[in-house]
Amino acid sequence: MNLKLLSITLFLFSTICFSQTITAPEPDFEGEIVAVTADNEHQELEMVTTSVKSGQSVGRMVTGVGKVKARVIAKGKTSTTQIKQSDTLYFIYNHGSNKVLPTKIIQLLEFKQRKKHREYLVSSSSNVSGQTDTGVLDLIKFKATKYGESSYLIKVSNLPAGEYAFFVGAEETYDGNFFTVVE
Repeated sequence: MNLKLLSITLFLFSTICFSQTITAPEPDFEGEIVAVTADNEHQELEMVTTSVKSGQSVGRMVTGVGKVKARVIAKGKTSTTQIKQSDTLYFIYNHGSNKVLPTKIIQLLEFKQRKKHREYLVSSSSNVSGQTDTGVLDLIKFKATKYGESSYLIKVSNLPAGEYAFFVGAEETYDGNFFTVVE
């Protein structure tokens, strides 16, 4: 009997001590997204208006044979918002209402660093191989739950160091909410 009581006590103690409870306030404005730290401090993500650029390979321009690619481009090599790598990262997004399925209005993408910018490959086609990848986004999975009156609590697990951006809202937008995960 004592062993059973000890087991229950240890389980409750570990649950209370090691569970993450987010109590940070909702962002003030609709469309705003913030990162939340373990001590419930929040940090705004860097808002960047991106552009879409497409281009051909030199071979395609000269001979007509080669690749065409379209990319989403964000100015700057890295985000001004730095988040320390953790097993789980938390974000709060104020959508104005939390009645919509979160995966319909929240997209998380990983961007590649280049010399002067960050980019995400949207589409690629080759008239040599016949291979075409158009409009298929490689979205990062997350869990989201209702939070407060009009927001979502977004939980992302095991995000490696790198450049990331949330694109949020019901309409298509070029505004990305960027952050860098650092080791």
